[in-house]
Amino acid sequence: MGIYAAILLVFGRHGGATEAAAFSPWSYAAGYVVFGGLLLGTVARWWRSGSPALWRPFMLSVGSLAAAIEIWLHTQESLVSVPVDRWMVALLGMLVVALLARLLPRRILRVWLGLERRPHDANA
Repeated sequence: MGIYAAILLVFGRHGGATEAAAFSPWSYAAGYVVFGGLLLGTVARWWRSGSPALWRPFMLSVGSLAAAIEIWLHTQESLVSVPVDRWMVALLGMLVVALLARLLPRRILRVWLGLERRPHDANA
């Protein structure tokens, strides 16, 4: 699944002067939806003592930093498009993931975030 995110992020990225015409905000946002989903699942499985209320902002913070670094590295090659537009599209893609983590049924969230693997707390 991470390979699909990389393909979506790199798709149409090496066009040189025609890059502004080749930039598709939909495919870029879709790439960051996949990246945000993978990142949120990783954070949830790594940070077992946390809660979804902490995982989502952490995912957005790390994801926005990763998007900024990716865009900055890409703009070093050519300054054809406005980097702020790409960053906002990436943030919107990751916000979709944060909203889905709130709205999806509990059964799907258990599998996605690894909630079924957590030890049972007898005091809760």
